[in-house]
Amino acid sequence: MFSEPMVGEKFFGREEMLELLNKRVMALKDGYRQNIALTGQSLTGKSSIILHFLRMVKEDGFIPIYIEVIREPFRSFSNKFIATMLYNSLSKTEEVTDIDLENLLNRSQKAFPKTHLAIKGINSSIEKGDFEDAYSNLLGLTTVLKNETGLSCIVIFDEFDNLEHLGVKNPFLSFGKVIMVQKDTMYIVSSSRDAAIKKILSEKLSLLFGNFEVLKISNFDPDTAGEFINMKLAGFDIEGPLEEFLIAFTDGNPFYLNALASKAKGMAMERMSSYIDIDTITHSIVELVYSANGIIHQYLMNFILDHLDTKHRDTQISILTAIADCLNKQSDIARVLKSKRGEVIKRMAYLMESGMISKNGVFYVIDDAMLSFWLKFVYKRRKEILVDGTFDKTGLFEEDIKSYIANFSSEFKKTAIERIAELFNRFSNELVQVESKHIRLPHFTKVEIRQFQDSRPFIAASFRGSFWCVTPYEHPVSENDIINCIKNTKAIGVKISNRVIAPLKGIDENAKLLAKELRFSIWDRAAINELLGFYGKQRIVLL
Repeated sequence: MFSEPMVGEKFFGREEMLELLNKRVMALKDGYRQNIALTGQSLTGKSSIILHFLRMVKEDGFIPIYIEVIREPFRSFSNKFIATMLYNSLSKTEEVTDIDLENLLNRSQKAFPKTHLAIKGINSSIEKGDFEDAYSNLLGLTTVLKNETGLSCIVIFDEFDNLEHLGVKNPFLSFGKVIMVQKDTMYIVSSSRDAAIKKILSEKLSLLFGNFEVLKISNFDPDTAGEFINMKLAGFDIEGPLEEFLIAFTDGNPFYLNALASKAKGMAMERMSSYIDIDTITHSIVELVYSANGIIHQYLMNFILDHLDTKHRDTQISILTAIADCLNKQSDIARVLKSKRGEVIKRMAYLMESGMISKNGVFYVIDDAMLSFWLKFVYKRRKEILVDGTFDKTGLFEEDIKSYIANFSSEFKKTAIERIAELFNRFSNELVQVESKHIRLPHFTKVEIRQFQDSRPFIAASFRGSFWCVTPYEHPVSENDIINCIKNTKAIGVKISNRVIAPLKGIDENAKLLAKELRFSIWDRAAINELLGFYGKQRIVLL
């Protein structure tokens, strides 16, 4: 685990997720077991959510077993599972300060004799090299313990997909066989490889797919990210649109936000100032992202080295840097690599499986916005600079950062509707997926901003006799907004092939149902920002 999870007083937000987990645990006590799978890119806070929940949960009628699954020998994994289970079990009835496995086993012999005997059987199987039998019985330990204590176990496998690296044959098949009959244990699994865990659930655990509630842990939304920044920088003033810049720059990732806000605060305090300006943010990014000693730089470098296939590392990095440079279609990438299409497809499939990139229609995307920035402005930039030796490259990076912030500031001054109109001018018949539907983005011959009769602005986009009407909203959308929108579009007097509303600050459920009933397309802020990213444009942040 690269960074320590944020728990206790350091934990921020995620109230809905904590409430849902608490609801599922309460249901377990009543005899209803619902397993949960948490997905989401690295450092979005999956581990923090789980560990904070275990610390804060009020219900005491269960035994938690949290395991961070890493690539290690099976014996190490087994010892970790057993030690965690025994420590938390014994802690229910007595004070436990010793975490030594041998001592925990000795104490469990009297407290849980049947469980102790089952553990001896597992260790005997390991000694014989029968990891498959040991693995199945290890997972079954929670049922034995339940029979002795009357307490159900909640088993958490953090980075669940790493079970395949323990030296056990068919670990997910065996896992599935155990939990199909194991109704007294609840499982919470997580993975930073979204494609990998979905494949495991839908293929290797296909019979159990419906028994796992899949929850996507995303970065903070702009409002939550803004609250987080204000909390971290309480007592400090921040210049102009720099708060919005930090949110867009990090895409609301809590780890990056925390690192940058903390660094900026520290630099301001060193200057004995309570004002955070562009120079402060620039130098914070230099120290954290550019400097080889920076925590973000180190994380991204380790992430690259850990996830790339050694044999094809150069090709895969070339693919990633091409995508970061907005050459994000298969034809663009093949042209940059000067490779055969089949070879490119293989390498890109590996990157998708590893969770480094994803695909939407014809576009490939690096899911981590900071990684994309780092590849383009640090990794690639360093390789392009021919002058070496004592030449100080830091100054060039500082200029790049200031230019990047200036570009954001320039975009920030534009209205949302202006930026969306510019986006529509970039469309060129690409196939994408929006609101779970595959659509083609037409090459519009005319895109202009007009006004309805009630003076509300809208985008009129036309091509080959077809007409799209796009209405962005910078406030939460209600039913009245939808009713007014349908009146306005009818008053235009032309046949509209697609009515799009863009609720950039959200839409209430009744309004959403009405809009769908009236066959409006709903492109929310996340969808608009994803489309902007495809074309190398800055995200829209509205606070």
